[in-house]
Amino acid sequence: MNAIARNLLLLLITFCSFAALRAQSGSYHYEVGINAGTFLYQGDLVRNKYGSLKAVGPVLQIWVGKPFSPYLSWRANLTIGTLQADESKFNSPAWKQLRNFSFRTPVTEISGVIAYNLYGDNGKEEHHVITPYLMAGFGWSFLQVTRDWSRLDTTLFNNKTTTQIGLGIDTARRPPTVLPVIPLGAGVRWAVTPRLAATAEVLFRYTFTDYIDGFSYAADNRNKDNYYSLSVGLSWVLGSNGIRCPKPTL
Repeated sequence: MNAIARNLLLLLITFCSFAALRAQSGSYHYEVGINAGTFLYQGDLVRNKYGSLKAVGPVLQIWVGKPFSPYLSWRANLTIGTLQADESKFNSPAWKQLRNFSFRTPVTEISGVIAYNLYGDNGKEEHHVITPYLMAGFGWSFLQVTRDWSRLDTTLFNNKTTTQIGLGIDTARRPPTVLPVIPLGAGVRWAVTPRLAATAEVLFRYTFTDYIDGFSYAADNRNKDNYYSLSVGLSWVLGSNGIRCPKPTL
C-alpha cells in the first residue's frame, strides 16, 4: 500500500476510534460483516442512467461498525471489485458497435460511513427482526484504468468528427488513480439469531470526474462518471451478550 493509502487508512482508523470513544460504554457492541455482489458503472459508455447488466463487475466488501446512539452507527469499509464496460455488447444505438470504446479497472475503496437506523433501536433489549437503514459518508477509490479505442471505425468517425477531436484531448490526459467518492445508500438487516444477521445493500458512489472510463470529450463530457454496488452479506455481533432476541415485528 502506498503512502497515500496508508495516510488515508490512518485517518479512517482515527475517525472510527473517536466515534467509538463517544459511544456509551457497554451499551453497544462491535459488528463485523462481509458482503458480495456486483459493481454497476454509470458513465459515457452506457446509455441507461441506472447502468446496465452488460457493464457489471464483481465486488467484495469487508466492514466493521459500532453504534454510538440509538439511531446512528459508524462503519469502516474495505471494498474490492472491478468496473468495466464494452460498447460492442450494446446493439442499440447501432453506432456503439462502430465506436467500440471499452475500459476496465480494478477498484480498491476505503470509506467511512454513518448508518441511520430508521427504527432507532440500536442497543435496545428488544428490536425489530428486519431493520432498514440509510448510509452516507466519504471515501477514496484507487484505480488502474485501462481504456481501449483500437476498434473505432474511422470511416464513420473520421478526423473531423467530435469523437476523433475529443479522443485527442482524452488520450493526452491520464485517467485518475486516486479518486474521492461520496457513498450514499440504503440497506436492510435481518436478525437471523441474536448474533448473526443477513444484510442487503445498495450503495451509490458520487464522484468528481468524467474519466473513470478514460473517456470524456470523445464521448459525453456533460455528466460525471459514477458507480454503485448491489450486495448481500452476513454480519456478526461481537461482545459477551450479542444482540437481544428480537421481538416478532417488522
